[in-house]
Amino acid sequence: MNITTNFEEFARQLDIDPIEAAVMDVARALQITQTMHQQAESHYRGLASHVDRPGSPFEDLVDEIYSSGSFAIHAATRSRLKRDQHDVDAVLELSCPASSDPEWVIRDLYTAIRGEKGSKYFDYLIEKNSRCVTVTYPDGVTVDLMPVVRLIGQPERVAVLFHYKRETGDKYHKEINPKGFAEYFNGQIETSKAFQDRFDARRFLVDGETYVELANRIASNSTTITLEKADTQPMPVHVPLDQKSARVVALQLIKRFRDKRYRKHDDHRGKRKPPSIIIAAIALDAGPVNDNLVDEVIAIAHHMRRLIRNAEGNLHLLKVRNPAHYPDIFTDRWPEARSEQRLWSSDLKTLVEQLETLKRVGFDPAVVQSTLANLFGEKAGDIALHAYHQAQTTNLEHGALGMTPSGKLTPAKPTSGLTTPVLGAGVASTGLIMPARANTNMGGTIPDDNCW
Repeated sequence: MNITTNFEEFARQLDIDPIEAAVMDVARALQITQTMHQQAESHYRGLASHVDRPGSPFEDLVDEIYSSGSFAIHAATRSRLKRDQHDVDAVLELSCPASSDPEWVIRDLYTAIRGEKGSKYFDYLIEKNSRCVTVTYPDGVTVDLMPVVRLIGQPERVAVLFHYKRETGDKYHKEINPKGFAEYFNGQIETSKAFQDRFDARRFLVDGETYVELANRIASNSTTITLEKADTQPMPVHVPLDQKSARVVALQLIKRFRDKRYRKHDDHRGKRKPPSIIIAAIALDAGPVNDNLVDEVIAIAHHMRRLIRNAEGNLHLLKVRNPAHYPDIFTDRWPEARSEQRLWSSDLKTLVEQLETLKRVGFDPAVVQSTLANLFGEKAGDIALHAYHQAQTTNLEHGALGMTPSGKLTPAKPTSGLTTPVLGAGVASTGLIMPARANTNMGGTIPDDNCW
């Protein structure tokens, strides 16, 4: 491809609908960094070694540990933006009888982690849950360690988990395959070069790189990043945002929306939130993946609401199974009552309606800020508005675009020897370079409201 064609292609990538761009900016802020990813692996590997240490109740009984949940499908998000907090789910495979008493397994795992006074984790916050033990690190990062025993004669990675609820005395074993689901999900998810390229272009624009620099990157092919497939190591490789599927990024946004609703709304207090694994499994059947992120969020939400409406129509609870292992029922603890699935369906309706309203109304900075704050947390609106202004700054002040005295936008010339890109009127029409309204309030500090 010649330089001129590359310029024109990149210009089209910059011509992003402004609502789409704003949601992209929020999604970007949710991402786990490479450092955070490595830290997560270090945390749970350290825990596994500690549990397996001499003198531990599980000395020499730890077979393996691997990530599960959102980390395993590249959909992990920051739980607290200011503090770089994130949550990690890990499966701890033990060499003990699959019929072991669940109460004993959970209790002894807690004891093994806490250790004796003076040991590494003794002063950490360690909590026994019904199926896992949660360790909270001093920086706020948490690791949920779920003990399982692999079942002989079953497909690879099929295991039994141990459920014990102290408050009710309820205990049982459950057949699961989290590794199988992660592999199935990652194998089914479609990626789109068009979506990835637009995310890459948006990132360059918001980060303040000039169009001349972008042009030189294109000319030198330095914008190309090769993604290696996840290997067989316990922790999947870190996948940069601009190489993720729109479906995975949409899942991250829906999780953020869910977390805010269940933290901040009084009618949600005390209720179990829909597990991420259920949302991910349902998303697999939400139809072809959209190149547009906003449309992808809406499509997944619509599909989940349809499934809930079908269950409601039959007076049933929603049932979702692990597509990689039929006996593994994801909805065994949520919803516990039809009122819970109706509440989540109503939430999803709110998400869809507000996103569709944004698309219909177009980019009004105040409306975008308030809507995204309502959906994803107060800092989401601030992030979107800040990125909007940064993109304008890049365009108008750093040579991406010029402006005639009459206000007409004109492309700036790249470095000597390169052909000038033709941006066309579409870039101006998106709102990416629309002057800010005079009454937009960008001052002050947005509080960390524990939604982010």
